[in-house]
Amino acid sequence: MPKGEVGPFFESTDTTYKGTFPINTDGGQLAAGQLNPAGASGTQQLVEACRQIRGQAGERQVARHDLALVNG
Repeated sequence: MPKGEVGPFFESTDTTYKGTFPINTDGGQLAAGQLNPAGASGTQQLVEACRQIRGQAGERQVARHDLALVNG
């Protein structure tokens, strides 16, 4: 994406789990907080990615779930 286009992209794109570009389908770090032991929040992200790919994310399940990205 060219420089300067990310802001408008996120303003015009639904990034919820029901949207066209789902991000942090389980709420991400904000939902988990920093109360987890060191490294646990990264593990939580991996677990959510696996649930999405397997189709086991319940009400948070995204429509297309053949690809996931975890970044820490």
